[in-house]
Amino acid sequence: MTGTAESRELFRALELAHYAERFRERVFVIGLSDDARFPELLLDLKVLAGYRIQVVLVLPDPQFRLEALIQVSNRRGARFHLSLLTDHAFRPGEADPALDYERLRAMLAQGRTPVIAHHLAQEPAGPVPFGFALAARIAGRLGADKLFLVTAEAARLRPLAQRTHLLVEALPGLSETARREGAEALARLLPFVADRVLGGIPDVILLEGEQGQLFREVFTHNGAGVLVNRVRLSRIRQARIEDVTEIALLLAPEVARGAILPMDENALEANIDRYWVYEVDGVIVCSAGLKLYGEWAELAQFAAPPRYRGRGRARGLALALIDHARTLGLRRLFALSIDARMWGFFRSLGFAEVERTALPETWQAGYDLTRPSRAFLLEL
Repeated sequence: MTGTAESRELFRALELAHYAERFRERVFVIGLSDDARFPELLLDLKVLAGYRIQVVLVLPDPQFRLEALIQVSNRRGARFHLSLLTDHAFRPGEADPALDYERLRAMLAQGRTPVIAHHLAQEPAGPVPFGFALAARIAGRLGADKLFLVTAEAARLRPLAQRTHLLVEALPGLSETARREGAEALARLLPFVADRVLGGIPDVILLEGEQGQLFREVFTHNGAGVLVNRVRLSRIRQARIEDVTEIALLLAPEVARGAILPMDENALEANIDRYWVYEVDGVIVCSAGLKLYGEWAELAQFAAPPRYRGRGRARGLALALIDHARTLGLRRLFALSIDARMWGFFRSLGFAEVERTALPETWQAGYDLTRPSRAFLLEL
């Protein structure tokens, strides 16, 4: 792995392929609010369909304009199937429409994209838009992996939350904050999202309706919206050979910005037993490793997508590696970084800053001392 423009392009392609394989044949349900525009999502949806991700769309169609848009899209290769939901779809005394879920499953299996457009004289009352409630019901019935709620409220949530990954436990407090800030619609939406996650939908994502946002959310480490879920299983473990590609993808942005020196994947595989990962619900969200120099080792190559930072995971991983270094009988552990954030991190682990000339000669022989890095040492 290198920091050249060509390699960065290749790693972006690899990142796309990685997520395409992960989500192949998975079911996503996307609910659009009144402020979201269907044409803005068309290109994103074509990419998802091209990678065989199964999608159900739920959106309002008050002016009956969707049929013409879908006809044009289908002439150009899309496979949308429009179902218009009117007041006749409701049984007397029932608040939810009658939907044929077996037919929805059959269409998804055939590679078609069901589009459920609601045109109601009066939408059922509720704390959130009817389309969101319907999309959530469909996601639950189909066992969807992700529920996307496309709304301008996503832009209001991001500065309030100050992160793009929220655990469900944080939503009550954020709802109160939104209410104090006058964001009443967001204050109502967050408890609804919490209920959907606690009810069994693995991931709920609030997303703005601009072109490319859905693509970035699905196919990149950093995402584009605000992801809400709950952690069912987290663990720190030694890396395995099958983790090499995912670790390389985590490292690639750090290499690109110069925080980590380029690392060849073959070398990564050859030393995979020196790497550890933090895994959340089967997804690697942080990695780091040891580089051995006799009785010394370097604590190196911390990497985590911005979405998953700030929850103590890097610290937990570092402590596991320090314990592992002790079991290997090492005497000293050192670390270097050009990133000021990491300097405080290493100090918090008990490292003391030292001159780089105090580090092993074998390390100095292979290091570019013109790099503006600081060195830290921990006696084991």
